[in-house]
Amino acid sequence: MNEIEPVLAAGANEVYFGIMTREWVDQYGNGDFVSRRQSEMAHFSTCDELSEIAYLANGRHCTATLVLNSRYSRRQLPRIFEILEQWENRGGHSVMVSDIEVLLWLNERRSKLKRQLSVMAGTFNSRSAAFFSQFGVSRIVLPREMSISEMNRIVVNTGKSMEFEAIVMFQKCQYIDSFCNFYHLCNEKHGCQMEFSCGESKITHVDNNDLSTPFCAACSLGKLSDAGIHHFKIAGRGYPAGLIINAIRFTRQILVERTKSSACIKKIYKSLFGNNCHPKNCYYQ
Repeated sequence: MNEIEPVLAAGANEVYFGIMTREWVDQYGNGDFVSRRQSEMAHFSTCDELSEIAYLANGRHCTATLVLNSRYSRRQLPRIFEILEQWENRGGHSVMVSDIEVLLWLNERRSKLKRQLSVMAGTFNSRSAAFFSQFGVSRIVLPREMSISEMNRIVVNTGKSMEFEAIVMFQKCQYIDSFCNFYHLCNEKHGCQMEFSCGESKITHVDNNDLSTPFCAACSLGKLSDAGIHHFKIAGRGYPAGLIINAIRFTRQILVERTKSSACIKKIYKSLFGNNCHPKNCYYQ
């Protein structure tokens, strides 16, 4: 809770968060089954905290978004609906989802919560965007595997009623989010970070630790804006607060000052994160 004010002061105009209640942990464990983030440390734990989040966000005139972006079993859905009802009743603004059952429930209930479609839904074309728009989705987080020109084609072919968002910092993976079935808490490693085989081929495990050299799209922010992407997402729930704050300041500075020089962007990057950026950690290039 004490991270919200510094994050907003750093220049964010929206916060998003998960919740993992004790009842949920007792029944389903603390894996990434309630939202695509494992462990209790990356979530709030009580519905009472929802009221405080809404109060803080309203006081700063920013949006607060509850993330419930996994897909749920029939047994799990009633608990998800209960959390959503609590969030709306306590003054919540929006919810980020990928499960169509959740969207159907929100529509049937005539919920006033704004619907954001998670990157986990895998919206790769304008027909997919149009499909989800009929369920009240007003913003779509586009897959990070897409090129900027592909994003622009979706924006142009979908129309002005839909907003679009791109992930611009942290945690780029070689796997596609919406197709990933790896379990994300195996002792100290995610499933994709362990060595495994596919047929007779040994698969190289993923190393996407970017705490010292963050993945980023700083050099592409202008192109993303020109393509019709007007929301920029900092990934990394559970990352150290100081690192997230630096990422927000970094992104905000480039957007506000309209910094276009790659050399200048790299200089700012090093001053905030302590290391030179690396081509392999570059989004959308």
